[in-house]
Amino acid sequence: MVLFRRRRILKAWLLASLALVCSPWGLGLTGAQADGPSQVGVLKYPDGGYHYIVNGREQVFIGMGYNPIYRALPDATRATNYARDFKLLCQAGVNHITGWDYDKGFQQDQFDELTLNSADRFGIGVIMPFYLPPDGNYDDPTFVEYLLLTARAKVERFKNHPALRMWGLGNEVLSAMPPDMYPAFGDTYLALADEIHALDPNHPVIYREAEDEFVPVFSDWLRQSGDMRPWLLYGMNIYSDRIDSLLSSWPDNGLDRPALVSEFGADASGPNARAQGYGDMWREIRTYSRWVIGGAPYVWSTDGPEPTDKKWGLMSAAATPIDGTFALLGQLWRREQTANGPKC
Repeated sequence: MVLFRRRRILKAWLLASLALVCSPWGLGLTGAQADGPSQVGVLKYPDGGYHYIVNGREQVFIGMGYNPIYRALPDATRATNYARDFKLLCQAGVNHITGWDYDKGFQQDQFDELTLNSADRFGIGVIMPFYLPPDGNYDDPTFVEYLLLTARAKVERFKNHPALRMWGLGNEVLSAMPPDMYPAFGDTYLALADEIHALDPNHPVIYREAEDEFVPVFSDWLRQSGDMRPWLLYGMNIYSDRIDSLLSSWPDNGLDRPALVSEFGADASGPNARAQGYGDMWREIRTYSRWVIGGAPYVWSTDGPEPTDKKWGLMSAAATPIDGTFALLGQLWRREQTANGPKC
């Protein structure tokens, strides 16, 4: 039954992906598109620190895992909801949102031109997701070619949008994959990353995974390929009190690139305890600012696709705070010199 369910999920994702990349551009395009692509990258300074650069300016990545499901709503309603959410995020200092095509078998929201245009209006950049199924057959050339075809179409569609910041190529794939598939997946992953980078050198590619468990696997892929790909970044999803040790030891992994805390959440009971937990995690992220470019709490809404979003969500379906966590994070974020705000 489990295998059958996974195959159904994979088939549904393949069909949805094909529909997405083949659809036309025409959702709410504005003059922002004519401004051309953003220029995003990471610089290593002589002191050994890393700096995240957006359009020529250093920026702290102040993010939010953005999970509400608006895809079935009329465009006008979607635009209204985005304006409400993104204004709140902007006022709190958030300058990035992250997303997922699918995650753990659950279909996420659709990030498209309307999403990007709305985010850009409020000065928010987007990590554009690209789903890689853990149960895909990465030894199958036909499947791999399909992934390459889908990636090419998605990159060509979105690469010039000014709100784009990175390509989120895969999320927690290795942690849900049998180890005997790691070599084939690694070959496919690097082929996809190289294809994306060749088509769009203006934006980094990032792999997101649970804590640091698979950093050695990722490092081996790069070393064995003979190309360390400094534009290929790594995000850690952290939900434990190990955050200090995870971040303090990052330079010891030999990757020679910064980390992003691509998800974080404090598992604490009680409104005050949760707010304090999230606040402490952000303070840890900023403690190691020389090699950690920022982070994104999980997750915006309790009304997301995954059952656990009810636990982790910071806001209700109507975008009202569940407790004091979002307000406290906003206080911390607004202290950053590069926090969002001018377009609110």
